[in-house]
Amino acid sequence: MKRILVVEDEQMLARIIGMKLEEEGYEVTHAYDGEQAYTLLSQPTLPDLVLLDILLPKMSGFDVLTKLHTEKLPIPKVIVFSNFAQKSDVEQAQKLGAIDYIVKAAFSPAEILSKVSAVLAAADASGDPAAPSPYAQFQSIQEVMPMSEVLRPGEPNNNP
Repeated sequence: MKRILVVEDEQMLARIIGMKLEEEGYEVTHAYDGEQAYTLLSQPTLPDLVLLDILLPKMSGFDVLTKLHTEKLPIPKVIVFSNFAQKSDVEQAQKLGAIDYIVKAAFSPAEILSKVSAVLAAADASGDPAAPSPYAQFQSIQEVMPMSEVLRPGEPNNNP
């Protein structure tokens, strides 16, 4: 069974994603701040994949990755999961070893599950634990339900 660490301070969102992942047979662990994430990622047994938010209490997701690199600790496959969509944030995530970057507002929990599954399947198929995930499964951003619609169905949002 593949193990996934979901690092997300919005507990409702973390639970929704965790439930979707567990429904598909993944073992899910949660961390709700950067210090918890760092502690879990400093252990000898690592998850197969980390879904990592950037803006976290106590220590940012970037700080977690930087500290792991500085201490030369092994880092599992990481998908950054953030509302920051600036090019510099994506580049920083890649520089720190993230193999993918998901903008929260653009993906539903089902799409996130699909991307996580694709990353793990691509790594398994290639034998390369850092293999990039395929984007081919996502036909169009218009087909993706915004996270706000999942969390607050029917309520207006600020998306154009």
